[in-house]
Amino acid sequence: MKILVVEDEQKTGDYLRQGLMEAGFVVDLAR
Repeated sequence: MKILVVEDEQKTGDYLRQGLMEAGFVVDLAR
């Protein structure tokens, strides 16, 4: 499954992206 994460805080966005990728998701991160 593909997920779009929109987060203005870089550290928080990277943390969310990493966790979701470890759970098997394909993640696009927008800032």
